[in-house]
Amino acid sequence: MDENTLIEAIAKSLGISSREMTAATSLTNEIGVDSIEMVKLCRDLRKTFHCDLEFCEVKEADTIENLLIHLSEKSRAS
Repeated sequence: MDENTLIEAIAKSLGISSREMTAATSLTNEIGVDSIEMVKLCRDLRKTFHCDLEFCEVKEADTIENLLIHLSEKSRAS
């Protein structure tokens, strides 16, 4: 998985343009993702990347870069 793939998946889940996002983009502060959207995003990322991702992991990661690192680590552990 690469940064662009993750950005596209997040944009699709949230219904926003991927052009608004970079690796440093904060899901909560810059995009304004609330807890309901975070739950949906977590569910969509689980389905897209076939991983066991928890809500708190997405929330704690906050930036796309941190989320990418976390997802990469999870996929290596599987």
